[in-house]
Amino acid sequence: MPEKIPQFVQQEKPIKDKKENFSYWAILESGDKGASIGEINQRKKALERIQTQGWENFEDFEIHGITIDSIAKGSRERKTWPEHYSISGLSEPKKIETMDGQIDLSGPVFGISPQKYNWQAILEEESLKPGHTFFTLQLALLDEKKDWATRSNGEEIIRQIEKNIKKQGLDVNFPHARSLGQAALRRALPEIFKEIKKYIWEKCYPQAAIDPNVANLEFKMDTEISQEIDEITEEQIIAGLKNHQFDEKIFYQGEGAEKYLQILRGQEYKLANVELLLIRENIKELSQEVADKTIVDLGAANALKAAPLLEKQLESQDQVDYVPVDINPAMVFAAAAEINNPQVNIQGKIIDFSQPLKDKLPASPKMMCLMGSTLGNGDQSWQQELLANIAKAMNKQDGLMIGINLKTDLQETLANYDNPQGREFVMTTVKNLGFSEDKVELEMAVDEKNNQIQQIVHIKEDLTIKRGEQEISYKKGEKLTILISQKYEVGELEKLANNAGLAIKKSFLDSKKQWELAVLQKK
Repeated sequence: MPEKIPQFVQQEKPIKDKKENFSYWAILESGDKGASIGEINQRKKALERIQTQGWENFEDFEIHGITIDSIAKGSRERKTWPEHYSISGLSEPKKIETMDGQIDLSGPVFGISPQKYNWQAILEEESLKPGHTFFTLQLALLDEKKDWATRSNGEEIIRQIEKNIKKQGLDVNFPHARSLGQAALRRALPEIFKEIKKYIWEKCYPQAAIDPNVANLEFKMDTEISQEIDEITEEQIIAGLKNHQFDEKIFYQGEGAEKYLQILRGQEYKLANVELLLIRENIKELSQEVADKTIVDLGAANALKAAPLLEKQLESQDQVDYVPVDINPAMVFAAAAEINNPQVNIQGKIIDFSQPLKDKLPASPKMMCLMGSTLGNGDQSWQQELLANIAKAMNKQDGLMIGINLKTDLQETLANYDNPQGREFVMTTVKNLGFSEDKVELEMAVDEKNNQIQQIVHIKEDLTIKRGEQEISYKKGEKLTILISQKYEVGELEKLANNAGLAIKKSFLDSKKQWELAVLQKK
């Protein structure tokens, strides 16, 4: 997808020095023809000073963190230019995705200590002639009001800088300081924007915004995507490599999300159909539980299980609210494509719902859904912690709908995992962890004692995995448990629920007792 850096980027922020005044001239160009000898000497001293602080040039910078706060998907439905702008066949550029975030920067222009700056990226679709479109990703730093101050020559940004500098008692009254400061900043921005763009392409899936399945949909997502969380996740992965066991969320990051969606669409995964049929068979009774409530879909994937609930709500409501919650934006795009109804207000949440959820979800009455036996993707301690975490985020009027896979014939259940799509899904994650496919062997196994399906990687020869500065060595014959999928006895869910301060209000079983669907409430 073509990209361009806009021509109207020019902003900046404060310089800090607690020990003594540091002139705003520290950000000026050295080649100003109108500078006096005294001014040139002053700049030379400023440059020498920043070099003692570890900076080579005025436009040097260091990025200390990037966060993505929100993603808004716009419709690609085209609009005609106003008549006075009209050129035959052209359409108005369309904002099809807007991303907002923050970046922590330090440097002579931005501040000696790290300072937070707002940024915004807009993915636009433009057309030169009918049938020929191209896409641009435009970026800008924003002022304190989160306005695109650069469009008005950066006045608000400059005023913000001057206000911060004055707070420190620094001198901002030198002639030409404003325009020359902007010039120094412009030299730094392309590299800063390059890093932001790289992070957006890795984490936001902007290419999904132009997918025909979501082309004309409009929805929003709040996110907790950040480099800080990436670092925490990396620490968890390293711990998993050392402990030979992982959190299931590693499967749904990067391309693993798309692999999982392919499994849900496939014919081999029949368990999803059992749960969906159970919902549809009991939809009349379930409708009483979801009436006038926001559907909060934990681990939304493609929203297949939430869709019947929303459809039932719309029989008696003009508008309904749906909150798909997932760790990966690709999942929310897939959920929106599945729903594809203007009567459904979609407000996604890109968060790890195994982490504290309290105060992160709508305060309005809600039905939280944990479908697809997601509860079973971890050991008993993990399951108990997840339920307790969800319970803390619930109010008295809220409900929790859970679907779990019951223990029947585990060898028969194994076939839902041990198939070409299932193996490809797991091996995608194994390779992402750093293992070479030819040096490991994947086993899908049944643990009858613990009622589990286990996915185990066997090491075929001595090897070392490198993650950043860490090196983890394995001997031939070692094994790692990549995923545990718990299968439950009837009545086991009730015990877990009671321990989390929840009680089962309603429960449904399919005719073969392969699946249990339960509605829980706070005690």
